Amino acid sequence: MPTDNEYNYLADKTYAVDSKREKENARIPVKKGSILEVTDKDNKIINSYEVLKVKDNVENGMQAMAVAPIKNGKPDTSQVVIAFAGTNADDGLDILTDTQTVGLNKDTLTTSVEVPSNSSKTETHKKIVDAQSVTALQFADEIRKKYPNASISTTGHSLGEYLALLVAAENKWLNVGFNGPDPYGILSNEAKEWVKNNPGWLTNFRNRGDAIGNLMGNGTGAEIKISLAMGLNPLKGAFHNLSTWKFDDKGRLIIPKNDYNKKAIQQESERQLMQQFVMGMVVLQELKAKFQASGGGLSTNEKIYLEDSQALAVVQLASSEFELAMTNTIKMYQEGMLDLEKLWQQCVSKARNSASDLSHGEIMETLHSVNCTESTMVTLPNEEFRKKIAKAKQMSEKFTRLVSEIKSKLAELVQRDQELARQLG
Repeated sequence: MPTDNEYNYLADKTYAVDSKREKENARIPVKKGSILEVTDKDNKIINSYEVLKVKDNVENGMQAMAVAPIKNGKPDTSQVVIAFAGTNADDGLDILTDTQTVGLNKDTLTTSVEVPSNSSKTETHKKIVDAQSVTALQFADEIRKKYPNASISTTGHSLGEYLALLVAAENKWLNVGFNGPDPYGILSNEAKEWVKNNPGWLTNFRNRGDAIGNLMGNGTGAEIKISLAMGLNPLKGAFHNLSTWKFDDKGRLIIPKNDYNKKAIQQESERQLMQQFVMGMVVLQELKAKFQASGGGLSTNEKIYLEDSQALAVVQLASSEFELAMTNTIKMYQEGMLDLEKLWQQCVSKARNSASDLSHGEIMETLHSVNCTESTMVTLPNEEFRKKIAKAKQMSEKFTRLVSEIKSKLAELVQRDQELARQLG
C-alpha cells in the first residue's frame, strides 16, 4: 500500500483538481490521465501514479480523484487510492460545507444563485443541492464498481480527510489522512459499528496545535494526535498545513520523541500492525480463493510454475512483515509496562522527599487521596496492555494458520510443476 508520504502527496495534489485553482502558482491542473510523481528530498522519483478519474463538482465544490500506481508502464488497478480535496478559502461552496455539513451534519447544501428577473436586475434565490458528503460517497461508489477487484484506500487533508474518513468507514476501507475534522456524526449506524470494531483501519494524523483539524472530536477513533514542538497557537496557519508533516526514508511519518507523543508512538505501532495484518490477509485470501476456484489443479506450463513460485515468495514476505510489525508492537507494550512501574516509583520517591516527616503509610494515604495509587498508575493500565498483547497474539495465530495452509498448498503445486516442467522440457 502507499506510504504515509505518498498519501500526503496525493492529498496535496487533489487540490489541483479544482478548476478554480488552475491559474494558481505552482499548481499544474490534475486531470484524467495525469501522471503524478512522488519524489524524495533529493528530488528522486519514488513512485508514480496515474489519475484514473477526477470529479470537480461545481454545484457543491467537492473535488476528488482516483489514482493507481504505475507498474511496468501501466496503472496497477489492483490497488486504487481515492483522494479528496480540502477547503479552498476562496470557494464559498467549501466554506458553506464547513459550516453546514461539518458543523451541522447536514446532507444537503443550501446555496444562493442569481437568476434573471422580469426587470433588468437579477434576483438571488436559494438552491438546495447534495452536500459534498453525498457526492463523495457517490464518487467512491463509481470507482468501486469500475474496479471491483481493487484494494481501495482513501486520503485527504482537512475537509478532504473528513470526506475520506466518511467514505472509508462506509465502505470498510483503509484510510490515511491529515488534519481532518471527524465525521462520526454523519456516519450510518453500520459504519459506526464497524469503526468501533476495527481500530487501526482509519488514520487521521492531527497536529496537536491545529485548531481546525481537531474539530468534532474523535468519534471514529482515527485520531493520532502529535506534538510537533510548534507551541500552541490556534491562529498560526502552519499548524494546519500538509507541508508541516515530515517523513523518513521509508516514507513513514516522523513522530518526534517527547513525553506528549508517547501515546501517538504507541498508536502508530498499533496502526502498522493492523495494516500489515489487513494487507497480508487480503493477499492470502486472494490466493486461497484462487486455489479453491481451480480445485488445486496442476499448472500446465513453466509460466504457471513461475507464478506459483512468486506467490510463495509473496506469502513468505507478507508473513515476515507481519511478524516484524507484531514483534515491534508487543515490544512497545512491554516497554510501556516498564515505564508505568518507573513512573510509580518516581512518584513515591518524590512524595517521600517532599514529606520526609510522614510515615510510609501516611504518604500512601495522601497519594491515595488524589487517586495516585499503584493500582491506578500501574496495575490497571498494565492489564490493558496485557489485553492488547493477547489480541496481537490472536491476530498472529489467525495469520499463521492461513499462511501455513497456503504455503503447504503452494509447495505442493511448485513441486508438481517442477516435475511437469521437466517432462515438458
